[in-house]
Amino acid sequence: MGRQLPASVRDVPGAGGVRESNAAAVLAAARTDGPLSRAEIARLTGLSMPTVSRQVATLTDLDLLREAPENATGGGIGRPTVPVRLNDDVIAACGVHIGIVTTTYGLTNLSGELLGSERIPTPKGSAEDVLRAIGDEVSTFLAEWPQRRIIGVGLAIGGQVEAEHGLLEHGPLGWHGVPAKALLEEVTGLPVHLDGHVPAMATAELLFGVSGRASSSLYFYAREMVGVAIAVDGVLHRGPGQSGSIAHLPIGSDVVCDCGRTGCLEATVAERAVVERARKAGVTGGTELRDLVEAAESDPAAAEILAERARALGRAIAMTRDLVNPELVVLGGQAITEAPEYLDTVLDEFAANTVLPGKDLVVMTQFGRNVQAMAACTGLLTQLYDHPLSMLGADSLRD
Repeated sequence: MGRQLPASVRDVPGAGGVRESNAAAVLAAARTDGPLSRAEIARLTGLSMPTVSRQVATLTDLDLLREAPENATGGGIGRPTVPVRLNDDVIAACGVHIGIVTTTYGLTNLSGELLGSERIPTPKGSAEDVLRAIGDEVSTFLAEWPQRRIIGVGLAIGGQVEAEHGLLEHGPLGWHGVPAKALLEEVTGLPVHLDGHVPAMATAELLFGVSGRASSSLYFYAREMVGVAIAVDGVLHRGPGQSGSIAHLPIGSDVVCDCGRTGCLEATVAERAVVERARKAGVTGGTELRDLVEAAESDPAAAEILAERARALGRAIAMTRDLVNPELVVLGGQAITEAPEYLDTVLDEFAANTVLPGKDLVVMTQFGRNVQAMAACTGLLTQLYDHPLSMLGADSLRD
């Protein structure tokens, strides 16, 4: 039986049709199981050998695949079988993650290997000024990779994303109806793929992490903002209209939220809010989470602030897990990765509050501090893997 393609590939009505789907299937097989012979690709995809051969030729012409003579098999009668694999030496995807405090940008190859990344303070000013400044920084960064064919820029950001028209609403930054896609395209001269940062991070886990092997998964992110994303059978759930939010999930803390209620999740665990509470309590003079983590090594009051944050995160993870009941929960974001000493506290609180069996289904993201850059790049790579012919402007689509 052939491999089942994701719905995003099967149902695309645009250019290429069946040919595009066939190319996506061949590329997916090479990406996940390569290097593979053409016969192995045919077996995995259910496509005929002539179709596989033609698609391999097209994808090789587009620099997406290459022959791998170093993995050739044979030695008996007849010609050796030369497999094909991803070509990681030519095409690259840029990604930009705009955070409230920090902006991260990077470049990955087709396999999701981060070739380079940079972090800068998020510029100040109007939305247009910020995006143009970031675009200039990214353009300078990309000029360092003249040997790469850069297919575009993935832009990942919090707030509410209206991807069809490239518009953005971001309350904490004061952005409303911002044409983020068009502005960044104008500055960089590259096509831009806009997505919410949590869906983008969940997509990275599906494409290159452990989530892709789970029948269902819940991605839980926490830093300055908190959010979750749900995937079933390798497809990320995207509801109509604006994104869902767990910012005001009540988790029983005594922290007053800007909304007027007490105990909202984001107000309790957001990085700046936690550090500010520590400053007011006199346990740290620093302005960064790492300052509080360092203070906690010798100050029990600082340690308790971080422990309470960890317990709040654990309760929130338990609540969302019980609501969705996924096969796997993946944790990401610096609220967890930059305070690893408190991970056991998070997991203990999760175990104490979840009412479902299977308390060992929680894993950490494999991307660590690079999650933002990887996520932004991966949104663009997903589009490429789903629509390789139309994304690269193939002039001749072979059946």
